[in-house]
Amino acid sequence: MGFRSRVVTGLLASTLSLSGGAALAAQDATPEATPVVGEIVTVNLTDVNGEIVGSASFSESTTGVTITVQSTSGGAGSGLEPGLHGLHIHVTGACDPSGETPFESAGGHFNPTGAPHGDLEDPDSHAGDLGNIEVDETGGFGLDIVTAKITLEPGAENSLADADGSAIVIHAGEDDLMTDPSGESGDRLACGVIFAPEASGETGAADGSDATPEATPVS
Repeated sequence: MGFRSRVVTGLLASTLSLSGGAALAAQDATPEATPVVGEIVTVNLTDVNGEIVGSASFSESTTGVTITVQSTSGGAGSGLEPGLHGLHIHVTGACDPSGETPFESAGGHFNPTGAPHGDLEDPDSHAGDLGNIEVDETGGFGLDIVTAKITLEPGAENSLADADGSAIVIHAGEDDLMTDPSGESGDRLACGVIFAPEASGETGAADGSDATPEATPVS
């Protein structure tokens, strides 16, 4: 299954070239050291049962952050229905699957500028609005995104590594790219902690596992 690529219009003109899953080198989901340009932060995406359905990696250059989201090998067992699913960065680094609303702990969309919900390419949308990811008939998915709306460096207003941390979430339905607050994208099916809250001591993945899936990601 090939990757789809999206780039924020006018912000960056290059996409990540993924080769053999190289972006998924084993690392902790919550780095001990401050991320630097070129470092890759990789996290698991787990469902409400704690099963790994995919992974997301984040790497920063001088022009933006590249995000690569992909299913585990072949997509078999991902549990995601074929079609488009909303993909967002959420404001809190917590992926608690329990309760009536799984992953509610991740909070709303990452939106440091107070913008309305919208499309990735919209310069006035949430910084965490990543659009939709498409799942194929086998349950597989893969997407490359480049955005200058966020940073991994602590201290900036748009940093994912703030006091509350951050998470990435795949939703049950398609994001309509318009409706506040979440594009009518429905339930949260899979979640991964990008940075845990500073004082929580949480590990990166929702189930406390290592950041890199045991299965080989699709290429």
